[in-house]
Amino acid sequence: MRIFFIKRWLWLVVAVLCPFLVIGQSADSVAPAPAQASFPYVHQLRIGFDISRIAFNLMYPSRIAYEIQADYALKGKSYLALETGLGRGKVDYENLKYNSNGYFLRLGIDQSLLDRLHINDFDMAFIGVRYGMGIGSRNEAHYFVPSPFGKGSSGTVPGQNFMVHWGELTAGIRVEVWQGLFAGWNLRAKFLLNSGVFKELAPNYIPGYGKGDKSTVFDFNFYISYALRWQHKP
Repeated sequence: MRIFFIKRWLWLVVAVLCPFLVIGQSADSVAPAPAQASFPYVHQLRIGFDISRIAFNLMYPSRIAYEIQADYALKGKSYLALETGLGRGKVDYENLKYNSNGYFLRLGIDQSLLDRLHINDFDMAFIGVRYGMGIGSRNEAHYFVPSPFGKGSSGTVPGQNFMVHWGELTAGIRVEVWQGLFAGWNLRAKFLLNSGVFKELAPNYIPGYGKGDKSTVFDFNFYISYALRWQHKP
């Protein structure tokens, strides 16, 4: 474990969980900040699996999903990000029954808020943006409308194939807990761009997004990742 590990965790907590924290000091009492050390560029490809989906699958069996992610370190503090996965939804109420399934792709970029403290320091606290696209289908839905004056009525809603698009704002951390092994989380705010695609019945779950009848949703991921690194050759 590196010497600066505890210090870096404190930085991550302050940088991510307390973004509006202000430490008041007079300008003439603040010493000039030391120049940041410059370290050589190292290629890093990090691949991870969202283990929080496993917990969600157990807690909410009507929504099953699996997600993986990858990011690639650019020069500076930016990272290209790619996330994908699949899932299915199931509604099995007394008065409504249907299934849905699909898959998704998210593309975006993350910007780290931390400077490297050491040549082998790849921890990050970041903010980022994503574009998401989900493709899937909802099967024919069967419904029953009870009535206090008679038998009630039943019917079906035709199935529908769909393609949805959304934008995301995200923030999170990645901490290297061992050589190349990272743990970290993302918080996400998602904004559906074409909610009008569902004319009659929106699916209860769209993989990668969430509830199809919501124009804004919030989500959480916890990733275990492994990084592959190789030196830059001028």
